[in-house]
Amino acid sequence: MQDTVLADIERIEIIRGPGASLWGANAVDGVINIITKSAAATQGGLLTAAVGNEERGTAAVRYGGRFGDLGYWRIHAKGFERDGTSIGDTGRAGNDDWRQQRLGFRTDLAPGSGDSLTVQGDIYRGRSGETSRLNFLGTPHNVLLGAEQDVSGGNLLARWQHELSASDSFTWQTYVDHYRRDWPAHLEEKRDTFDLDFQYRTRRFPGHDLVLGAGYRSSRDILNASYSGIPSSVLPYATFSPTANRQELYSLFAQDDIVLSPELILTLGIKLEHNDYTGLETQPNARLLWTPRQETTLWTSVARAVRTPSRVDHDGMVNQDVLAPSSPRNNLPWPVLIRTGGSIAASESVLAYEAGWKQRLSPALSFDLAFFYHDYHSLRSVTFRPPLCQPATLPPAACYLSPSSHILQVVEAGNDVEGNSVGFELTSDWRPQPTLFFRASLGHFSMRLRGKSGAQGMERAGSFPDWQGSLRMSWNPRPDTDVDFWLRRVGELTENAGGHSVPGYNELDLRLAWRPDKQVELALVGRNLLHRKHQEFVSELSDMPMMMIERSFFAQVNLKF
Repeated sequence: MQDTVLADIERIEIIRGPGASLWGANAVDGVINIITKSAAATQGGLLTAAVGNEERGTAAVRYGGRFGDLGYWRIHAKGFERDGTSIGDTGRAGNDDWRQQRLGFRTDLAPGSGDSLTVQGDIYRGRSGETSRLNFLGTPHNVLLGAEQDVSGGNLLARWQHELSASDSFTWQTYVDHYRRDWPAHLEEKRDTFDLDFQYRTRRFPGHDLVLGAGYRSSRDILNASYSGIPSSVLPYATFSPTANRQELYSLFAQDDIVLSPELILTLGIKLEHNDYTGLETQPNARLLWTPRQETTLWTSVARAVRTPSRVDHDGMVNQDVLAPSSPRNNLPWPVLIRTGGSIAASESVLAYEAGWKQRLSPALSFDLAFFYHDYHSLRSVTFRPPLCQPATLPPAACYLSPSSHILQVVEAGNDVEGNSVGFELTSDWRPQPTLFFRASLGHFSMRLRGKSGAQGMERAGSFPDWQGSLRMSWNPRPDTDVDFWLRRVGELTENAGGHSVPGYNELDLRLAWRPDKQVELALVGRNLLHRKHQEFVSELSDMPMMMIERSFFAQVNLKF
C-alpha cells in the first residue's frame, strides 16, 4: 500500500543490524531507509510509462514548480496493473494480480531565516487478488478460491526544521494516516494513526554530536472478519478480542557521536519505548569506528533490539487449517480444526554483535566485509495442547456420541524459543573503466533454535538460505546508452512451514536503455530470464498455495518536459 514515483527516490539506504536506538522497536535485523528527493530537485515535468507481460501497464506523471522565493512544490499521479503468479503444483493462475492508483504532493518551503517546512501527502486506492485456502467444518473442508482485496487510504506529513544557531537545531514532525483493507477470508481492517516526533541536535560541546528526541504514536483499529465474495459458512481466518482497540506508544531517545581522536569515533545511543503490551522496552546501541588510514575503516558494534507483539499475537486467534476426516493428514472420522493463538505478552529480543572491515585497494577496487552473531531470546513459539471434542469441550472419545462434532486442536502461542544466528556478508566494487562498474557479493547465514518444554518455533532454521550471491554490472558504452545486468544465486530453503522445501535457484535480470536526446529515455527490461518460473517462498501458516514467480519483460519510456 506504500508507493512512490521511482524517479522521485534520491537513495535507498540498507542499514545492517539492529537500528532500534534510532527507529525503535521492530528494527531488529536491519533497516531499509527510503529517502525521496526534495521538491526543488524535481522541477519541471516527467512522464513515465511501461508495458509488458507481467508489468501489464504502469504510468506516472509528475510536475514541479515554485512559490516565488518561498519555496518549491510538486504533484504526482501514478497507476499500475501487474499480472499475478501461478500456483506451483497445478500451474493455474494464482489470481494475485494487482492494481493501484494514487495522487500526491510535496512542498518544501523556507518561511524564514533558518527555517524549512515540508508538507506532503498521498491518497490511494487499489485492488489485489489472492488465492486463499477457505476452511469449512463441513464438506468440502478446504477450497482454494481466488478473491480480491480492496485497499484505500491517505496520509499527510508535516516537518519543521529550525536552526537555532550554528551548532543547535531542532525538528518537529507529525503525520496522520488512515487506511482500510478488506481482505476476503481473512479480515476487514480499518486503522487511524497519529504520530508526533521531536528531535534536538547540538554540537556545542567539543567532540560531541548529540541528538535527543521524544515521540508519541496513537493507533486505533477495527478488525472484523471479511466475507466479501465468499460463502458465509467459511470459518473466519482470524478473530480478535476486542475487535476495536487503541494502542499508544511513548518514546525517548539519545545518541552521541563522540570523537575520541581524529581516527576514532564512538557512537552511544539508547531508545526507551513504552507500549501497551509489554510496557517499557530498553534498546541500547554502541558502535566504534576506526579509520587508521584514509583507505581503511574498521568498525564494531553491540546492540539490543526487540520485536513487540502485534495485535494478532496478543489478541488474535487464527483458524489455521481444517484437516478432512479419514485423509492422509487425519485418520480420525471427524474433521480436525487447528486453531493457533494465545496472549503473547513478551517481546522477542536480540543481542547483536557485529564487526566489519572496509578497504579501498586502489582507486578502482574496494571491498566491504561484515560479520555478525545474533543471540535471540523469547522468540515466538507454539505448543500443542490436548485435543478436545467440540462443541462439548470433552476428550476426543466423546465425539463418538455426536457424529456432527469435530476435533479442536489448539496450538498455543508463546515465547519459549531461543536461538542464535551467525554469518557474514562480503561485497566488492570494481570500476576497471570510467564507463564500466561491477559489484559482486556473497553472504552466508546459519541459525539454530532451541525450544523449551516441548515448544516449537514459528520459524524454522531451514527457512532461510545458507548462501546467497550476486554479480551486478553497469556499462555505459556510449553517453546515451546503458547496459545493466544482475545475476544472482539464492540457496535452498531446506525446511519451511509444513516441512516443505524450496529449491535453490539462479536468476538474471537485464536492462538496456537508450537516450536519443536529453529529454527522452527508452528502455527494455527482462526479469528472471533463466527460468520460465521459479518458487521463492512458502506461506508460514499454509493459508495459501505455493506460488511461482514468472519470467517477465517490459518496455519503458521516460519523457521530461
